[in-house]
Amino acid sequence: MALLAVQLSAFLAVAVLRASAGPVAPPLPVDPNSQGVWGAAVYATVYYNLRSGDKYIYKVTAVLDVQVQIDGGIKYTMDVELGRTRCENGKTPDLESCVLFTAPGEARSLKCHFVVLSDPLLEKRRILDSSCQPVSE
Repeated sequence: MALLAVQLSAFLAVAVLRASAGPVAPPLPVDPNSQGVWGAAVYATVYYNLRSGDKYIYKVTAVLDVQVQIDGGIKYTMDVELGRTRCENGKTPDLESCVLFTAPGEARSLKCHFVVLSDPLLEKRRILDSSCQPVSE
Protein backbone atom coordinates (compact mmCIF):
# COMPACT_ATOMS: atom_id res chain seq x y z
CA MET A 1 0.00 0.00 0.00
CA ALA A 2 2.86 2.40 0.84
CA LEU A 3 4.50 1.67 -2.53
CA LEU A 4 1.25 2.54 -4.30
CA ALA A 5 1.10 5.85 -2.43
CA VAL A 6 4.69 6.70 -3.45
CA GLN A 7 4.01 5.79 -7.08
CA LEU A 8 0.81 7.85 -7.09
CA SER A 9 2.66 10.81 -5.58
CA ALA A 10 5.37 10.58 -8.25
CA PHE A 11 2.71 10.26 -10.95
CA LEU A 12 0.89 13.37 -9.74
CA ALA A 13 4.10 15.35 -9.31
CA VAL A 14 5.20 14.60 -12.87
CA ALA A 15 1.72 15.39 -14.22
CA VAL A 16 1.81 18.81 -12.55
CA LEU A 17 5.36 19.43 -13.77
CA ARG A 18 4.47 18.73 -17.37
CA ALA A 19 2.27 21.81 -17.24
CA SER A 20 5.02 24.02 -15.78
CA ALA A 21 8.22 25.32 -17.32
CA GLY A 22 11.60 24.67 -15.74
CA PRO A 23 12.53 23.11 -12.43
CA VAL A 24 10.09 23.72 -9.59
CA ALA A 25 12.40 22.82 -6.74
CA PRO A 26 16.13 22.81 -6.05
CA PRO A 27 18.01 19.48 -6.11
CA LEU A 28 17.58 17.49 -2.91
CA PRO A 29 19.70 14.68 -1.45
CA VAL A 30 18.01 11.30 -1.52
CA ASP A 31 18.72 7.84 -0.08
CA PRO A 32 21.32 6.25 -2.41
CA ASN A 33 19.82 2.83 -1.70
CA SER A 34 16.33 3.71 -2.95
CA GLN A 35 14.84 1.72 -5.79
CA GLY A 36 14.57 4.77 -8.07
CA VAL A 37 18.22 5.70 -7.59
CA TRP A 38 19.45 2.16 -8.30
CA GLY A 39 17.18 1.89 -11.33
CA ALA A 40 18.64 5.11 -12.73
CA ALA A 41 22.21 4.01 -11.89
CA VAL A 42 21.78 0.64 -13.62
CA TYR A 43 20.19 2.33 -16.65
CA ALA A 44 23.16 4.72 -16.90
CA THR A 45 25.60 1.81 -16.52
CA VAL A 46 23.97 -0.08 -19.39
CA TYR A 47 24.27 3.13 -21.44
CA TYR A 48 27.96 3.35 -20.54
CA ASN A 49 28.58 -0.31 -21.41
CA LEU A 50 26.97 0.06 -24.84
CA ARG A 51 29.37 2.89 -25.68
CA SER A 52 32.54 1.89 -23.83
CA GLY A 53 34.28 -0.32 -26.36
CA ASP A 54 35.60 -2.44 -23.46
CA LYS A 55 35.51 -6.19 -23.96
CA TYR A 56 33.95 -6.58 -20.50
CA ILE A 57 30.98 -4.86 -18.92
CA TYR A 58 30.89 -2.81 -15.75
CA LYS A 59 28.31 -2.85 -12.98
CA VAL A 60 27.43 -0.50 -10.13
CA THR A 61 29.44 -1.19 -6.99
CA ALA A 62 28.42 1.96 -5.08
CA VAL A 63 26.29 5.06 -5.38
CA LEU A 64 28.60 7.70 -3.91
CA ASP A 65 26.37 10.76 -4.08
CA VAL A 66 22.93 11.48 -5.52
CA GLN A 67 20.50 14.35 -5.71
CA VAL A 68 17.01 14.41 -7.16
CA GLN A 69 15.23 17.30 -8.80
CA ILE A 70 11.74 17.51 -10.25
CA ASP A 71 12.36 18.98 -13.71
CA GLY A 72 10.10 17.66 -16.47
CA GLY A 73 10.33 14.32 -14.69
CA ILE A 74 12.57 13.03 -11.94
CA LYS A 75 16.17 14.06 -12.61
CA TYR A 76 18.81 11.98 -10.84
CA THR A 77 22.26 13.59 -10.65
CA MET A 78 24.66 11.02 -9.28
CA ASP A 79 28.26 9.96 -8.78
CA VAL A 80 28.62 6.21 -9.06
CA GLU A 81 31.46 3.72 -8.77
CA LEU A 82 31.54 0.97 -11.39
CA GLY A 83 33.53 -2.26 -11.27
CA ARG A 84 34.70 -4.29 -14.26
CA THR A 85 33.10 -7.73 -14.46
CA ARG A 86 34.02 -11.03 -16.09
CA CYS A 87 30.96 -10.82 -18.37
CA GLU A 88 31.66 -9.96 -21.98
CA ASN A 89 30.11 -6.83 -23.40
CA GLY A 90 27.07 -7.55 -25.57
CA LYS A 91 26.62 -11.12 -24.32
CA THR A 92 25.14 -10.83 -20.81
CA PRO A 93 21.77 -9.21 -20.25
CA ASP A 94 21.81 -9.43 -16.41
CA LEU A 95 24.43 -7.24 -14.73
CA GLU A 96 23.70 -8.64 -11.27
CA SER A 97 24.87 -12.13 -12.24
CA CYS A 98 28.26 -10.81 -13.38
CA VAL A 99 31.22 -11.36 -11.03
CA LEU A 100 33.81 -8.61 -10.60
CA PHE A 101 37.43 -9.11 -11.61
CA THR A 102 39.74 -9.18 -8.58
CA ALA A 103 43.16 -9.97 -10.09
CA PRO A 104 45.59 -7.08 -10.60
CA GLY A 105 45.65 -6.05 -14.23
CA GLU A 106 42.08 -7.21 -14.80
CA ALA A 107 40.23 -5.45 -11.98
CA ARG A 108 39.29 -1.89 -12.84
CA SER A 109 37.06 0.70 -11.23
CA LEU A 110 35.52 3.83 -12.68
CA LYS A 111 34.01 6.86 -11.01
CA CYS A 112 31.15 8.09 -13.15
CA HIS A 113 28.93 11.14 -13.12
CA PHE A 114 25.50 10.47 -14.58
CA VAL A 115 22.41 12.61 -14.99
CA VAL A 116 19.31 10.53 -15.75
CA LEU A 117 15.84 11.91 -16.43
CA SER A 118 13.12 9.47 -15.47
CA ASP A 119 9.51 9.81 -16.59
CA PRO A 120 7.38 7.56 -14.39
CA LEU A 121 4.25 8.34 -16.42
CA LEU A 122 5.69 6.93 -19.62
CA GLU A 123 8.05 4.51 -17.84
CA LYS A 124 10.98 5.95 -19.80
CA ARG A 125 14.44 7.19 -18.92
CA ARG A 126 17.10 9.08 -20.82
CA ILE A 127 20.69 10.11 -20.21
CA LEU A 128 21.31 13.85 -19.99
CA ASP A 129 24.99 13.60 -19.04
CA SER A 130 27.53 10.81 -18.71
CA SER A 131 31.24 10.88 -17.92
CA CYS A 132 33.58 8.30 -16.36
CA GLN A 133 37.17 8.38 -15.15
CA PRO A 134 39.41 5.51 -14.00
CA VAL A 135 39.91 5.20 -10.25
CA SER A 136 43.54 4.83 -9.18
CA GLU A 137 44.08 1.39 -7.65
